[in-house]
Amino acid sequence: MVNAGFEKRILFGSDNMVWPQSIGVAIDNINDAPFLSPSQKRDILFNNAARFLRLSKEQIQQMHE
Repeated sequence: MVNAGFEKRILFGSDNMVWPQSIGVAIDNINDAPFLSPSQKRDILFNNAARFLRLSKEQIQQMHE
């Protein structure tokens, strides 16, 4: 998906109720992916969802506090 130019459309989903312990593993896999830039990792893990949800700069700032 990234190679096809869709990195701004990929959202990380954490709604896994069957194996909730796998969420951390999934995040680690994204963070450890050598083919993703730091910017792409941030987009997948947060920025794309924030944009999709139309969060304000103030709401985003509150999350980072």
